[in-house]
Amino acid sequence: MNNTLKKLLPEEVSRFAKTIVLNFQKYYFAGDSYYCPICESSFRKMLTGGFDLEVIKEKQIIGAGLRPNTVCPYCQSTDRDRLIFLYFKNKLDIFNQKLKILHIAPEPALYKFLKKQKNLLYYTGTKYSEGIYFHQNIDSVDLLQIPYKDEEFDLVICNHVLEHIVDDAKAMSEIFRVIYKGGSAILQVPISNIIDSTYEDETITISSEREKHFGQFDHVRIYGKDYVNRLENAGFRVETYNAFKDNSNHEKLNKLSLNKNENLFIAHKDK
Repeated sequence: MNNTLKKLLPEEVSRFAKTIVLNFQKYYFAGDSYYCPICESSFRKMLTGGFDLEVIKEKQIIGAGLRPNTVCPYCQSTDRDRLIFLYFKNKLDIFNQKLKILHIAPEPALYKFLKKQKNLLYYTGTKYSEGIYFHQNIDSVDLLQIPYKDEEFDLVICNHVLEHIVDDAKAMSEIFRVIYKGGSAILQVPISNIIDSTYEDETITISSEREKHFGQFDHVRIYGKDYVNRLENAGFRVETYNAFKDNSNHEKLNKLSLNKNENLFIAHKDK
């Protein structure tokens, strides 16, 4: 067995095993209480996601915490993924446009779906190497120095990444740089609406302390109400989208198991 095969075999075996588990879950959890629009499957219940940490409850961090009926048993989409998909379908209408997209740390369910869309020029990259969570062909991208020219993309998708980066202002400015004028970015972060100013402390470097203070071992801040201001300082005009405020059919939205409190942050580049 050559070295290449040795390196590939564990990942391929893991992917095969995961496929078997997901197919089993699709049929085991089948029902009509919940619906995933990404994989177009219906379930009697969804899986629990997130972590049960005191700081998450104390700061009421949206986009974090232990949440029942959050993860699709089949495609593994989260409530956040489905919210983004809903925005793409109902507001941005990306499926009927020719767009060039950069997706940083692509969520597996969205990645699989967007990769199949023939109208999209779809580029991906990740700051992290998390085993088989990302596809093996996804390259590492430094958000402090994105390896693309100015005004390269119509849309950048970068969710739950900025809270990992100490110099997030630089990362925001780099994302702004690579977007066309008239383009936009989806920039979700864990956020608390009960704190006015983003909480960060560069002296906290130990993983256990970061988990205690920020809600995850590799987070460096908790964003507060000033998140929009931070994006605006990078040059963006920020729009928020809440599916429940935009759509009166709450019964249908409840079947998607979305977080009613989560706003989507859409950062537009107007100039």
